[in-house]
Amino acid sequence: MNIGIGISTEKDTLQAAKEAVLQAKKNIKTAKISLAVVFTSIEFAHINTIKIINSLLHPVALIGCTSAAIISNKGIFKHGIVIMLIGLSEGEGVYFNAASVKNIDSSNALVSGQKLGEKLLFGFRDIRRDLGIILSDGLLEDGTGLISGLQERLGRSFPLVGASASDNLKFHKTFLYINEEVVSNAICGMLWGGKLNFGLGIKHGWKPLGKPRRVTKASGNTVYEIDGAPAAKLYEEYLASGLDKLKKELKRVSIFYPIGIYIPGEEEFLLRNIRLIKDDGSIVCQGNIPEDAQIRLMIGTKESCLLAVKEAVDEAKKGLFGRKGDFVFVFDSISRYILLGRQAHQELEIIKKEFGADTPIIGFYTYGEQAPLRAISYQGKAYSHNQTITILAIGG
Repeated sequence: MNIGIGISTEKDTLQAAKEAVLQAKKNIKTAKISLAVVFTSIEFAHINTIKIINSLLHPVALIGCTSAAIISNKGIFKHGIVIMLIGLSEGEGVYFNAASVKNIDSSNALVSGQKLGEKLLFGFRDIRRDLGIILSDGLLEDGTGLISGLQERLGRSFPLVGASASDNLKFHKTFLYINEEVVSNAICGMLWGGKLNFGLGIKHGWKPLGKPRRVTKASGNTVYEIDGAPAAKLYEEYLASGLDKLKKELKRVSIFYPIGIYIPGEEEFLLRNIRLIKDDGSIVCQGNIPEDAQIRLMIGTKESCLLAVKEAVDEAKKGLFGRKGDFVFVFDSISRYILLGRQAHQELEIIKKEFGADTPIIGFYTYGEQAPLRAISYQGKAYSHNQTITILAIGG
């Protein structure tokens, strides 16, 4: 695969889009471009950005989304556009299909996931399917339903990796870029196959605190009771804080002390951020928590976060079996960015050091990640995650 990455931090939309595209075209070694992946900060989420990019690339399949910050070899930027162009040569044996589903019915996300799976499978009848990559609106409530629907069509043990778009931490509106459109309330993805190699690493670094607890009453992403008491009681007791204080410190509490869900047979806990604490003591999470689930309160530190990056890179490299990846996707939780603060760049430095400074890297900070819990000897379904860093290295 031929890869070219371009980035711009210009404030003017025309200049930024133009600079990023021309830089990416200069860095790619082929005139034939098959796919453009575009990640931008929220300021560029309007139709003019995509019109300019398409005018310089047309015709080409394009997918992407908005983020609180973008990631590339050159650094992490709160304002900017990063574009990766992918060229597939004739006879190379690598194939992809891109598709989308818009106007997702929040009451039946499962059906939307099924629809996307069917669209992605179109044209892949006689080609080996290897990997699915998805991008979704970061404020969709039922991400679990979307994944379940997708895997009903692609296969329960099919590798599925993705991330949710984000905005500037206002949690107001996030956007996807799909060919010539800028949309919300949607999901898009790519199905890859043929002679494709990939390595995947998923880690978070948060550790369990205290004794195991049980969710005794829950519905979707709202937990009403833990061990028969209002869910927020868990935080009130551990942090010695009243409900009002917890609400005021919600961002800090959610980042440092998420809920960890125990999944039987898995070593890693599945994390859930707290989005809202209600007056009745129930808590609303960024992702579903099933009733009767065994959970733990979790804690994260800067040191454990950075250690998790190295572990994720090691997992991804093992999956390549000694081969060099053509490029690397990084889907990084916005919670990690907030926790690490000025040390956030160290995550990128670890990735660059391990994969090599010349390996193209593109990514963004997410409101949720989608991936299996286990990257090595992968079996079983994908999950909606919070707080993780997902590293996907791909090679032809």
